Amino acid sequence: MPENQQRVPSVRGRLMVYLLLPLVFLMTVSIWADHRVIAKPVNDAFDHALSHAALVIAAHVKRTPDGQLKMAWPSPMPSMRPWFAQRTGPGPRPEPGFEPEPGSEPPPDFVAGPGTGLGPWRGPGGRERMLYRVSRPNGETLAGTADLPMAPANDPGGLDFADLPYRDTSFRIVSYRTDDAGEPLVVTVADTMQRRHRALQKLDAAIGISDFIQLLLVLAISLIGITVALRPLKRLRDKIVNREPQSLEPLSPEPVPSEVGPLVESLNTLLDTVRNSAMAQQHFLTNAAHQLRTPLTGLKAQLEVLRGETTDGPQQARIALLQGGIDRLAHTANQLLALARAEPSAHRASDFAVLSLPVLVNEAVEVMLDRAVKHQIDLGAESEPAHVNGVRWLLHEMLVNLLDNAIRHTPAGGQVTVRCGIERGVPYLEVEDSGPGIPPAERERVRERFYSASGGNSHGHGSGLGLAIVEEVVRVHLGRLSILDNHEGQGARMRIDLPPVAKNASRPS
Repeated sequence: MPENQQRVPSVRGRLMVYLLLPLVFLMTVSIWADHRVIAKPVNDAFDHALSHAALVIAAHVKRTPDGQLKMAWPSPMPSMRPWFAQRTGPGPRPEPGFEPEPGSEPPPDFVAGPGTGLGPWRGPGGRERMLYRVSRPNGETLAGTADLPMAPANDPGGLDFADLPYRDTSFRIVSYRTDDAGEPLVVTVADTMQRRHRALQKLDAAIGISDFIQLLLVLAISLIGITVALRPLKRLRDKIVNREPQSLEPLSPEPVPSEVGPLVESLNTLLDTVRNSAMAQQHFLTNAAHQLRTPLTGLKAQLEVLRGETTDGPQQARIALLQGGIDRLAHTANQLLALARAEPSAHRASDFAVLSLPVLVNEAVEVMLDRAVKHQIDLGAESEPAHVNGVRWLLHEMLVNLLDNAIRHTPAGGQVTVRCGIERGVPYLEVEDSGPGIPPAERERVRERFYSASGGNSHGHGSGLGLAIVEEVVRVHLGRLSILDNHEGQGARMRIDLPPVAKNASRPS
């Protein structure tokens, strides 16, 4: 692929991208919306746990007969954990990781006083803390953490919540204002925000994983659906790719998607136009060959008669020149017609058949044998069994042109050898001569029309179309023409490599 040509993505890739982008966007929006939906219930649950802890503490503040306040703690202490009901009577101790700090658990009959009472509760690793404080409205601390801030009073006689910093940490604080003990009291309980944040993160992660798995499932199902939906296009592509290059038959009208139907119709219209043009060209070439050959043949016959009736030497020389010119004109006309008929568009797939290369070689040698003997050229063949899929008359015309060039440029007493066989699984044809050869600098130019290699011996004048015809025939048969040196180092060797015959092709009888 050229560097400046940008690779165009496939239809499947485009469809997957067009599906993936909106699905990722919808998944992101869904996770954000789910977070907004679950955040309030989670925070409400933690606030409920805090308020329940405050109510439990307030319920254990008692006034003694002598007028003092005391904390009538049950033994063992209840666990003030969110998400679970609190125990207010005897029962199992709090779960590991929520034990009070050593020395902070009060005795069952603890009398409240400033700076005394329950210490901070620590979570796993000491990262989470639940603190409490029992105080009077004027700020006097009766129990708990003395400097724990209270939530502003917004609901007298009720529960007040606030997010306040304490000791460089963000806390969620609830303050319960009550007078159940016979005087106004404020019970404050604080919990770090990490616990509820981690709970939200876990829920977000669970939702995100669930949405991601659903996204993968949707993409997998979409990929399967796209693959199934694109099968008609794949079949159409394979059918076009596997067609013979020279095939101009219309595509079969099997069901295709409605979006591709106009494309198939346009291709069939184009193929029909090209086929009609090729047929018209063939009719023209056939008529042109007849119209050219007939007058030239008559003219040659008349010159032969004239030559027999004339005894004058100068006139004999002129007649000989005329005959030579007419011969060259006939040869050039025949080669022009052969070149035009060798165009790939002029052949259908039905014109191709499995052919035996040794048979083609023998036929070409028989045609050119008289000319080789006339010019004192040793013409021979070395044939090994090989078969190709091709057009018989085209391959015959190719061999005749190769032999004509070889005989034309080989001096008297030289040799021309035709070979065929299979080398490394590839069928080949070779025409080798002992002439002057073709210089490496001219081996590409001799393939051009009307170009003749310089130097060397030549029996007559060539038209410069022989190798051009060979090149066209090789192109029709998807082969390769190589211009090499003679095996002995002097002369030219023309090698044509042709595609092998498919295994399922029938061999000629």
